[in-house]
Amino acid sequence: MIFNTFIICVILCIQYTFSTTVLVVLGSSDNSILDERVTSTIQYIENNNSDYILFVSGGVKHAFMSGDDTEACKMSAQISAENEDIQIVMDENARNTAENFVNLKKWMNSNFDENDLPRIVISTSDFHKKRAESIFKGILPDIVPTWNLSESKCSSCWNDERIHMRNVQNDIRLALINQVA
Repeated sequence: MIFNTFIICVILCIQYTFSTTVLVVLGSSDNSILDERVTSTIQYIENNNSDYILFVSGGVKHAFMSGDDTEACKMSAQISAENEDIQIVMDENARNTAENFVNLKKWMNSNFDENDLPRIVISTSDFHKKRAESIFKGILPDIVPTWNLSESKCSSCWNDERIHMRNVQNDIRLALINQVA
């Protein structure tokens, strides 16, 4: 039993040691935005011949929705239906973008050597990039990600983002303090 566990750990460590690409898919409490991000991610995977580890991140934002599936669970199900062979890591605890990236950082620190970090691709909405990029830089300042952006049909989202931008530094501070997941 111990030997089998050791072999599995060695296989996983070898898998993560080579030039790995982690495709981070950020959740949304809005199902239409979530679907846009997942569709964009599936298209990205189909158009780029590479092996990916998907890190789907999103919990349940509001307490009254506690019986609902997490954003990560919904995304994982949609992506698995299109590509059942893809490796998916689910972060079901993050409640906002800052927590998405804090949990990503913790997962990467547990699974990768600091001298051989993976390439990061972030899938999110076009309107969300500026804020997500600011938060990412505040949490993972030494990594420069590639961006895969879905084109959103949300007419009010651009304006909403301007409001959310005011909270970036506080969101980063709270996520780092709380260290969710």
